[in-house]
Amino acid sequence: MERLGTCIDALRVLAGSNDPDRAVLVERHIDTYLTTETGSVWQALERLCKSIRDEQDEGREGEDWSVAKRYIRSALQGLA
Repeated sequence: MERLGTCIDALRVLAGSNDPDRAVLVERHIDTYLTTETGSVWQALERLCKSIRDEQDEGREGEDWSVAKRYIRSALQGLA
């Protein structure tokens, strides 16, 4: 769970960022999490998806999680 927390922390910063390389950085953080997490990739993606939903439920102003959600959705579809 520590790796998930580290990934979510990085994604939270990027969700509030206007960095032009944000999509690349989001993908890199997600890929790093997936390659270091034990267990199935599907389960890791599901945990990440739930954590992002929890973050969105916090309702912090100015955060845009769409890049991360789109990348995770794409990864899940690739596994199906």
